[in-house]
Amino acid sequence: MSTRKDEVLMAAAVELAESVDAIAILSFLDPVPVEADVPVVWVREYQPDLMIKRNMQELLLFCEQHVLDAVIQYHLRTEVSSGKIIGVFPFAILIYDVGEGKDYLDLASYRDIVAPEILHSALSLALEIAHEGREGRNIGTAFIIGDGSSLLSRSHQAILNPYAGHPLSVCDVRNRENWESVKEFAQLDGVFIITKEGYIVAAGRYIDADARGVILPSGLGGRHMATAAITRDVPCVGITVSESGGLVRVFRDGVCRLTLRSEVSLKR
Repeated sequence: MSTRKDEVLMAAAVELAESVDAIAILSFLDPVPVEADVPVVWVREYQPDLMIKRNMQELLLFCEQHVLDAVIQYHLRTEVSSGKIIGVFPFAILIYDVGEGKDYLDLASYRDIVAPEILHSALSLALEIAHEGREGRNIGTAFIIGDGSSLLSRSHQAILNPYAGHPLSVCDVRNRENWESVKEFAQLDGVFIITKEGYIVAAGRYIDADARGVILPSGLGGRHMATAAITRDVPCVGITVSESGGLVRVFRDGVCRLTLRSEVSLKR
């Protein structure tokens, strides 16, 4: 029965996508056969059963947040920065503008510290770590991006630096071929230091920053406090991956500027 309902919803989404010239359909349904000229992306996500009993306003807020998370990930994956996307849920079909998600992310606003393409790569990598974990378990880590010498002078090694002495080609965060080793080293205590030119110069690094005066939501641990503190004291951007909850956060000026939930992920 649900399969038939999903097929009807997808058919309606395809018709709507064609009528508004949408660039893609993001479906939160179970995959079903569909014929469409517009790309269809299936979204893996966790939908709590309690949503069934929510009122319409709560359902719409739920859909909006999920679509926003998915649109941001679609923007990161494809670098498409404009156009309409159709979001399909078991209880709603929404039209969303990619530009709104892009503005929410707004990588260009960090340009004075790091180029958008470098931040784009680091954030995409962080989301993959949050989605995949390592060896069947969730892991937490952080990336601090800014002037390399300044960041190194305000941190120290917890272990031998696995990036010491390596050529820049294997340290470039923009090269996806280097990501597998980053995911492996993400299991280590400490953080990654990435230069504003996009090169990882250290992993397993402890930040030396006074977190007094940093105000964060309750429940966030030492890694988040240290990341917020260093971004307050030094012109840099921090990206954290929470081991519990899988949330990816972006910090600047001692403040969390963006939070993405890893429970929403696009199937490849």
